Amino acid sequence: MNTVLPMLHRFPAFSAGGSFLFAAAVAMALVLVPDAARAGMKEAEAAYGRGDYPSAFVEYRRLAERGNPRAQYLLGGMYEAGAGVSRNYSEAFRWYLAAAQKGEPNAEFMAAQMFYEGKAGPKDYREAARWYRRAADRGHIYAQNNMGALYEYGRGVAENKAEALKWYLRAAEHGVAEAQYRAGMLYASGVGFPQDFVKAYVWFDVSARNGNTEAAGQRDRLAAKMNPADLSKARELAGKAGAKASVRKTAAAKN
Repeated sequence: MNTVLPMLHRFPAFSAGGSFLFAAAVAMALVLVPDAARAGMKEAEAAYGRGDYPSAFVEYRRLAERGNPRAQYLLGGMYEAGAGVSRNYSEAFRWYLAAAQKGEPNAEFMAAQMFYEGKAGPKDYREAARWYRRAADRGHIYAQNNMGALYEYGRGVAENKAEALKWYLRAAEHGVAEAQYRAGMLYASGVGFPQDFVKAYVWFDVSARNGNTEAAGQRDRLAAKMNPADLSKARELAGKAGAKASVRKTAAAKN
């Protein structure tokens, strides 16, 4: 088995001082909870937004203890970040897992992350893979990326490059730059499936446009190996893929 530890996408912990991810998670939560709980979530969000983390913590804790999975997930984030309460990875994990067991995908992702990193106990790659898979199956794009990494390196699952590519492509199609880069690397290597320099070039280019500097280097080195016809085709496809990605980003920004 490959002894290299794969670099997994780390869904950032909530941070004191404000966090886009925290605000986004709360906004999503408000759409999906009953009116009474929604009011409490709004109170907690307002407290968090003005930097009153202790008050936000109290409200999330109240809702979490009543079984609200969104509040349980957000409470786990506050424990992990040490926002409004002393940092406590065991408590963070306990609340992430409580929410994960109710099908909250972000919590499933974070439970997997803590199993993978061993933050609340011994590392357990099999459990990490199990929870990443649950989140990935619900459409969590970073969990999909991380499933790709687990299959590529054989962590918690049997090493399988074709399965790794499948998961990377799912995340890549939704704009995850690391997944786009890893898909390019796998296509370039051709280990476990036919080598395809054209597809490798396209994904390197898309990832580079998405800010991945390593992908830009790989794209340029690959171009030097390609015959003129394949390189022309790859550049044409990369241009179309880049335009498609720009449309998705514009649509996402409007929403």
